[in-house]
Amino acid sequence: MSGPLHNVRVIDLTTIGMGPYATQTLGNLGADVIKVEAPPAGDLIRGQAPGRHPDMSPLYLNLNRNKRSIVLDLKIPQARDVLTKLIDGADVFVSNVRMKSMERLGLGYGKLAARNPRLIYCSLVGASQRGPYAARAAFDDLIQGASGLAYLEGRMAGEPHYTPAWIADQTVGLVAVYAITAALYQRERTGKGECIEVPMLESMVEFVMTPHLAAHTFQPPQAAAGYTRLFHRKPYKTLDGYLCGGPYSVEQWKRFFDIAGLAHLKGSTKYATREAVAAHVAELYALFADVLRSRTTAEWVGVLEQADIPVMPMHTLESVQDDPHLKAVGFFRDVDHPSEGRIRTMANPTRWASVEEHPARPAPRLGEHGHEILRELAYSEAEIDALVACRATAPA
Repeated sequence: MSGPLHNVRVIDLTTIGMGPYATQTLGNLGADVIKVEAPPAGDLIRGQAPGRHPDMSPLYLNLNRNKRSIVLDLKIPQARDVLTKLIDGADVFVSNVRMKSMERLGLGYGKLAARNPRLIYCSLVGASQRGPYAARAAFDDLIQGASGLAYLEGRMAGEPHYTPAWIADQTVGLVAVYAITAALYQRERTGKGECIEVPMLESMVEFVMTPHLAAHTFQPPQAAAGYTRLFHRKPYKTLDGYLCGGPYSVEQWKRFFDIAGLAHLKGSTKYATREAVAAHVAELYALFADVLRSRTTAEWVGVLEQADIPVMPMHTLESVQDDPHLKAVGFFRDVDHPSEGRIRTMANPTRWASVEEHPARPAPRLGEHGHEILRELAYSEAEIDALVACRATAPA
């Protein structure tokens, strides 16, 4: 792999969503990511239907590109020895195993850093280990609820509900990525590794509350929490679909009034300043919604773009794959997977002027690279056979 993280080795002891998304992103940036999986089934996400094979689900395929896989049964001492040797030569170790379990396995930061002082040790946890939620399990939906996000969805739809996306897992996965890359930069200056804790709860509360702390930014609060303007925004119905966006600034609203045949509103003091627009935002968005029903989505996109008013059509999960812009940049790509045949994948969204793009390494089969990785650690064929015999690792 080429990329800004070329020659950075990452040992990935994570499962499900947040951790694999973080390590895949590091792999997209050129890191050599070694995914450590437990027998007999590996990452739990492998078994999520539908798939062509029982252990290669679409979720797994889309969270584990640019990785190699080795099977290690960490209940067996010889397997722990292999993992320790892997970490000895690594730059980054990422785990979402509970801290107490890691200490029990002899894989706590103190012990590993004593062997590899330059190690970046990243622990993904549900909540800060300094608080009363330290031992609680955490999943995407739990954190959506605990962070206030499910409540916000209820403000829009009447009843609280979860956003049907892994928004907590993937957002906090990216928090882990920026923390790890910052630690790698710090290591260049200090020569020393770092122990990083990335808590889901605190990360998502910061994400959700950045706009919605609002009036509670001032103490005592001036009004209820929540950025009220956001509650009025939604996709707007057109003659044949839905459209997203619309006027934001006073000048954009004036241009929209011209387009809509409502030029007389341009002189109204209700819409003359940014503060006035904010005070009457519900009325304005209702007007915008009513006017948009008169034309097709394509017609409105053309007219509003011409007036320099931000606009996008609303896609379905199917139609987004045919978006002309995404097609032009080659974002969705159909490639051949060694075991799964023709699959659709997605490109790394970032582009680097000095880095030549290469095809992504396909998500690995369970233990696909295990013996290759063991040979890199200087294990002989006889030693590998012994590891297989004691079930520390899987056969080739």
